[in-house]
Order: sequence, then structure tokens, then C-alpha cells
Amino acid sequence: MAFHWRAIAKEVDQGRLLRDVLRDGLGISSRMLYDLKYSGSIKLNGVGVTVRERVSAGDVIELYLAETATDRIEPEEIPLAVIYEDDDLLIVNKPPGMIVHPVPPEPNGTLANAIAWYWAKEGITRAVRIITRLDRDTSGLVLVAKHALAQHLYATRPEMIDKYYLALVEGAPREATGLIDAPIAVNPANPVTRMVAAAGRPAQTAYRVLQSGDTSLVQARLLTGRTHQIRVHLAWLGHPVVGDEQYGQSSPSISRQA
Repeated sequence: MAFHWRAIAKEVDQGRLLRDVLRDGLGISSRMLYDLKYSGSIKLNGVGVTVRERVSAGDVIELYLAETATDRIEPEEIPLAVIYEDDDLLIVNKPPGMIVHPVPPEPNGTLANAIAWYWAKEGITRAVRIITRLDRDTSGLVLVAKHALAQHLYATRPEMIDKYYLALVEGAPREATGLIDAPIAVNPANPVTRMVAAAGRPAQTAYRVLQSGDTSLVQARLLTGRTHQIRVHLAWLGHPVVGDEQYGQSSPSISRQA
């Protein structure tokens, strides 16, 4: 399925190269411009042009990009809760207990399989381009790009997305709000897990306590995106997520993290 994008050049674009307008306005990389050149087309006022064309205020800029990516995700008729959809994005609610993307031990039953079916039943051929991911036991919204340009923009501009999570933690954090600034690295004793370590990658999590008690409800906001970041940071703070067997302890009544 081909993608079509249209915009009107602004006064600030007067006299600029189309290449620079696309890079600054959309954050389009040289690689994406290459793809547009060889797998699509760029038009200015309805006429095919190169990115070296000069732009005038009021010009109509159009990008056309054919769907060339393919994947081997098998469409499966799995219930899918669609929260929002437009020409660029699909936002769905992932239930707990489901992984986002197929992996060798689990090629089926994933969110990606459900999305592939959602498009296939409408006769749409489109790669499943998942922008945000959630752990298996975490429920919440997942953003999916409907074309390569949207995927590219969100990948190169992560600040466009604010990520908030709710977690039930053990005990009551001393401070009602705070910033956990602690680098995270792979745990050498168990590479599946992560740990706070000075040699790790920078990681920051802002948090706010919504309800406090023997267990507390915490809102966490990711400022970076490390694997298991919220779970690792809250455990390091001394308040692991209730039921988190990897970073806290199991709970007989709660068997998932968020």
C-alpha cells in the first residue's frame, strides 16, 4: 500500500532547498530521501522534482512512498482493541500476558500477529512497524506506524512521545515525587535481567506517588528507554513492583507487573 503525504510550504521555507525543508521540517534523513527517490517520488505543485529544487512559500509538497517492506508475521484472528487510528498511526491497547512481537520460541499469539490480521482482513498489505513496546506482563497503549516515514520520524525524534506508567509497588516511597537517575546494565549473573551499575547506560525515571500505604500506586515517566527500566529503578529505590519475580518477590494474589 502506497503512502502519500502533503504539506504547504511556509514563509520561512521561501528560497530554501526542498531537501533542507524536508530535513528540518520532518526530520527526514538522507536514507529516507534515498528511499523516496528510488521507491517513490517527490512532487512540487504536482510536478516531479529532485530534492535540489528551490521552494517558494505556498508551494504544495507531496511525498509518495510505495510499501516495499515485507515481514513474515502471520496474520491471526486475535481480538484487537483499537484506541485511535489515522493515516499515519494506529494505537492499540495491549493486554497483559501477550508479547508484542514474535520471537523464535513464540512465533504466534502476539500483538503483531493481531495487527497483521487487522490489516489483512481489509485487504491491506503493510509491514507491522511497532514504535513502542511493552513487557509481556505490562498492559497499555502501543503505537504502530502505518508507513516507513512515520516509523522513521518517531524513531529519530523520541521526544515526541511521553511514556507514563502506573505501578503498584511494595511499601511507601519516602518522597512523594522524585527522579531516579541511575545507569542500567545487563546483569552478568543473568543476562535476561538488568541491574543498576556505574558502567551501565544512562537511565532516568521520574515518579510521583499517587496513593501511599503498605503498597503504593506510583506513576512513572520514562525519560530514557532501557530494558526493564521502571522495574529496575523502583527495585533499586527499595520499592519493587508487587508481583515482580525478577526484581522483587512473587505475590500469591498478583502475578504481573503493571
